Amino acid sequence: MFWTLVKTGLIRKRLRTFLTIMSMFIAFVLYGSLNALSGMFTGTIDGLEADNIIVMPRYDFIAGKLPLSHVNFIETLDGIESIMHADYLLSDSMESMMDGVTFAASPNFFDVYTRLKTSEEAKTAMLNNPNAAIVGKLMADQKGLKIGDRLNTKSNYKNSDGTNNWSFEIVGFYEAEKIKGDEMGAVINYDTFDEARLNQKGTVGMIMIKAESAEAGQNISRQIDEYFANSSYSTRTGPESMMAIEMAGEFADIELIVNSILLSVFFTILLVSANTLAQSIRERTSDIGVLKCLGYKDSVIFISVILEAITICITAVLSGLIFTLLLIPVVESMSGGLMDDVITLSFGVIIGAFLIGLCIAFMSAAVPAYNALNLKVVDALREGE
Repeated sequence: MFWTLVKTGLIRKRLRTFLTIMSMFIAFVLYGSLNALSGMFTGTIDGLEADNIIVMPRYDFIAGKLPLSHVNFIETLDGIESIMHADYLLSDSMESMMDGVTFAASPNFFDVYTRLKTSEEAKTAMLNNPNAAIVGKLMADQKGLKIGDRLNTKSNYKNSDGTNNWSFEIVGFYEAEKIKGDEMGAVINYDTFDEARLNQKGTVGMIMIKAESAEAGQNISRQIDEYFANSSYSTRTGPESMMAIEMAGEFADIELIVNSILLSVFFTILLVSANTLAQSIRERTSDIGVLKCLGYKDSVIFISVILEAITICITAVLSGLIFTLLLIPVVESMSGGLMDDVITLSFGVIIGAFLIGLCIAFMSAAVPAYNALNLKVVDALREGE
């Protein structure tokens, strides 16, 4: 009985029903996309370890530098299992930037930065060849690189020949333990790089410490920051996860603005859709009067109206989320693997979407349906005149 009335209501004005579903569909595609893309930040941070401590320039995480001599003091502290230093070959060339990050690192890079894995043969080859590079597997696959090939890249550091061009011999490959995008990059020998560059010699972009425990890491972080507090090169030290959050904060304002705009669009579309749904029910007051004349109980009419609204909303939610799920592999493919395993649509987000849909359905249908049912049959029929 309920579904007969629901079906009749849905096909009464097919175009309006279709447009209402489509507007809500767009809203829930926005909702799903926003939540899926948030994994670009949370997914990356979730893969970081608490006992990995990063020492970085206090006021400029991205382009700031620390003197290599900072390592001398840090090595005297208790609770350190191992320590490594690294710099980044950054570039103003968009094409070069899309190649990922090239780390100029100390020989024990892979022993400390354990998110990346490489073979012992590759480590040995890098020790024996000062001009060697170990390349991320994703980058190697995309560029068709193999052992013995040359890795050519540009950097904001000038080489000894006066150009910004750098070239290294590939001796092995590394894989990321969790995040595929980490494989877009390469690791080279810091000493060779520092000797060859003409600017900012003897500096590093970060120092990473493998602490004996998370508690030891907290003590180490405090001692380092206190020691260099009044230095020209003061530091910001903390667990890798915390530092990643602070680095992401560099882009937080832009992300907040974009998310605010999209959320405003999302709720605007939902409100317009809810109003359209409510209006369609108000217009059917005379129909409700006819149903009452035919002997339908108020409860049956009320439930059928609510079910009709729920059907519209859930159809929009389901189609919007399915479209978003189908969109994720397309985005991953277009990113060249950089976003693999990073963009996700969690179970909680899906449940949240259905709850929002149910709330919209009930709020838009319950009040006009209740008001129509409380009218006398004569008054309800007069509404349709």
